[in-house]
Amino acid sequence: MKEKYIQVGGRKVAYLSVSSHSNDKATSPHAQKHKIVFLLHGWGGSKESWTPLLDKLVTELVGKTFIAVDFPGFGDSEEPPHGWNVEDYARWFEHFVAAIYKENGLSEDYEVIVHSFGGRVLLKLFANNFRHGVAARPDRLVLIAAAGVKHGKSLRVRVAGAAARAGKAVMNWPVLRRLAPLAQKILYKALRTHDYEKTSGVMRETFLKVIDEDLRNSILEIHRPTLIIWGDRDSYVPVKDAYLMHKEISGSELHIIEGGKHGIHKTHTDLVANLVRKFINK
Repeated sequence: MKEKYIQVGGRKVAYLSVSSHSNDKATSPHAQKHKIVFLLHGWGGSKESWTPLLDKLVTELVGKTFIAVDFPGFGDSEEPPHGWNVEDYARWFEHFVAAIYKENGLSEDYEVIVHSFGGRVLLKLFANNFRHGVAARPDRLVLIAAAGVKHGKSLRVRVAGAAARAGKAVMNWPVLRRLAPLAQKILYKALRTHDYEKTSGVMRETFLKVIDEDLRNSILEIHRPTLIIWGDRDSYVPVKDAYLMHKEISGSELHIIEGGKHGIHKTHTDLVANLVRKFINK
């Protein structure tokens, strides 16, 4: 498994590349003309998020080159020049695919595995009908806890939001001002908004733009063999989204993992790898 870099839109992009061959000497897609499998991580993740699953897939799927990329602003890739929305990331990914294909002399369609935020990008690509990149399209999709469906605010979030507004006024008192950062952390924890808490600057602006878009209608644009994998205890992207996607994507396969949470590709690696292997090998 090698870490590589490529320029896309004038910015450095980092990715991992590994091919499923016996001697592990040739790691470029061009070397053996392997089928490309792109892996798109979730918000707050990176290319390394896929390492446990890649270790399994590279030994179980032959004739594949796996490319796990760091989205701009994550891992070792440079940040976007300003706050991006999902459209910006979708356009960027098409240019990334074009750059990889040009560098390695490829043309055939690829396969893609996404988790959480990576699902938003994939849904937007289908909504856009792949306007900005190469002729290659994903011909098989694996959606792992894929985000993209916007939900209304729960009672817990509305109550906590009201408490936050009231608390902000109280925290402006000089004697309590020093406690504001601690109170803010407690609130973020209660709201389960760790992703927002960990961002700043451009990436905080990006986060707010990304979560504001509802890509529900984009699901209807998917007409490719699709495998949907979800944990029944996912507290970030509810399992009801899995059933919605399964209903709207004709011929899709759905597997709900009992006891699985949001990061099931890391906590239930063997099971997920087995499902992916069977699906891709069909």
